[in-house]
Parts: sequence; C-alpha cells; structure tokens
Amino acid sequence: MTLPSFQMPQLSLLALTVAGAGLSPALASAQDISPERCALNKAPGEVIFLTSFAYAASTGILDIVAAKELGLYDALCIDLTIQPGGTNIQLVSANTAQLAGIGGPSDTMVGIDNGAEIVGIATYGNVGAIEVITMAGSGIETLADFVGKTVGYKGAVAPQFSAMFLDNGIDPETINWVSVGFDPSILSNGQVQGLGAYKSNEPRALEAQGFEVTEWDPNAFGIQSNFNTQIANIAFAEANPTVIEDFLRATFKAYAWMNESPDNLDQALQWAAELSTAGYDIDTSRVRYNTEVALVADSLPAGMALGQQSVAQWQPEADMLERFGLVQNKPDVATAMSTVYVDAIYDDAGALIWPAP
Repeated sequence: MTLPSFQMPQLSLLALTVAGAGLSPALASAQDISPERCALNKAPGEVIFLTSFAYAASTGILDIVAAKELGLYDALCIDLTIQPGGTNIQLVSANTAQLAGIGGPSDTMVGIDNGAEIVGIATYGNVGAIEVITMAGSGIETLADFVGKTVGYKGAVAPQFSAMFLDNGIDPETINWVSVGFDPSILSNGQVQGLGAYKSNEPRALEAQGFEVTEWDPNAFGIQSNFNTQIANIAFAEANPTVIEDFLRATFKAYAWMNESPDNLDQALQWAAELSTAGYDIDTSRVRYNTEVALVADSLPAGMALGQQSVAQWQPEADMLERFGLVQNKPDVATAMSTVYVDAIYDDAGALIWPAP
C-alpha cells in the first residue's frame, strides 16, 4: 500500500523563528502574548497533560512533545508538564491532571456517562483510526467470509466493528472474537484469521515485514467515527479558558512546524525517543505519524480547521454507543464537547491566530 501524501490543512501559520540548525526556536518575546493574558495563563501554575499512549508518534502526542521542546507553551506562559498516561479520564476528572489525550469522542462520552467531569476540547481525525485486517490470499474476500473465523480484538470488540458487520447483514455473534495483545504476528502466523488494528500501526508493521494485508475499514462500509480527542477537566477549563485556548494554539503551531519538513519531523521523533523509557523505532514511528497526518488531512471537513469539532461529527458515535448498550444514558453531545476553545484560536478565514491576543 502506498501511503497517501500529506496535504497541510488550511492553517496560515506564521513561520517559527529558528536558530542554529533550524530546529530550535528563538526565545519568546513579550510580543508573543500580552502581559494580561500571560498573567491569566500563569495563574493556575503547573498544568499536567497526559498522553494517550506513552510518547508514541501519534497526532495529539508528538505535536505536544514538539511544542514543549520548541518552547511554545513557555512563549504563551503555560507551565505545561507532559506525562505518559494511563487512567486518563479518571485523572483528568479528579483534576489530578488538567488535560489529556484519549482515543476519541466515544471514550469521552463513555467517561461522562460514568460520571467523569471532563469535556472534549479538540478532535484531530474525522474518520475512524481502527479497522479489521486480514492476510491477502486468506480467502476472506467479503464481510460474509468472516463468519466462523477467529478475529482478535484489544480490550473490547469495538462498536465500529459490530456496526460494520450488522449493517451489512452479518451477525457479529457468528464471528469468533478473541482478546489479543498488540503483536500483529498472530495474524501472519495464522493464530487468528482477522485482527482489529490501528490503521497507523499493525498493517504498516506487517507491510514493513513484507506481508500483504487487506484492510476492512468501517468508514468504507458507512460507519462514521473520529479519533484522537483532547479532553480537559471541565471546571479547570471554565476557570482558565485562555490556558485551554493557548494550549491548543501552541500545539497546532508545532503540528504545522513538524509537517513543514522531514528534518523537523525527525527532530520531533528524536525528542520523543529521548523521553521514552522503552525502545523507540524512529523509522516505524515516522510511518505511523505520517499515516495519521494523512488521515487527519484527508478527513478534515470543508470549512473547518485542525482540531475543530461539531455536534454533527460526534453524533454518529453517540448513536452507536446507545445502539450497543455501552452507555446507561443517551449521550448529550452538546455538553460532552465544547467548540468554544478551539474556535477561539482561528480567525474568520480559518488561520491560526499567532501571536496570542
């Protein structure tokens, strides 16, 4: 499979001033933020952001690592600490951490259904990040061919998978679902005939090993979902709106910087590797990041900029959660997410506002 080339979302960003090798920004100056806004951003003190999966090369993680290293949070007077996450929803709900990345709108709404005091503040991808993969030549050529086959899943069978089969006339109960780990070799060695996967991870890893895979994307079968949502503690966000706005502002500026050149991306990957306590494969991580960036760019709704979200985008996932009994109460999308913070960082033409007001 040839990865789609990245096309930058329409964010008209000012060029970063860089020094030395062109990979480190100049120190922030007073003109980057007004004294009044700087004081507001400094008021809460340390702000903790929890990553969704260690320091993986994922949108919503790598751009935050880059923004931190580039000094962009400091430039906007935000004392941001990045920590690898775990129980992100619970920690943000308790205000132990103020910000975090999670899988997407569904995770946000399930958390709220369980009583979490959180709100979605931005969403990167307007297409699903997960799919089912099979080996090419496996004999699985239609969704009906999954009947009686063993398919691995992680954590729980994703409602997107159940909906993909049900809406195309296949009872998911006729598939032998088994819980598996993250090693995709269980597919290539025949332990399972199908595997729930992240589009940017397992299929790319198998392709790198020379295997040909077939990808069964729920979106291609009419199942709409999104990926990589940033959440905030709702009380913290309401009390510190400029912190939320400028966190997103600095993050998206770094996102654009990374995508300006391969050298910039490689520098960001190196920063993430230095933070990682486990092995960090730069080449694999580069493929993962570029895959996600292409997904984000290709799914960006007309008239919207990076991170912007809407009730219409989230509603299909809310309906799916209710359909499969994954929530006790009907999700209220309008309160589960807020457009206020991310909309505030763009001008009427969709350009990122920098310097901060």
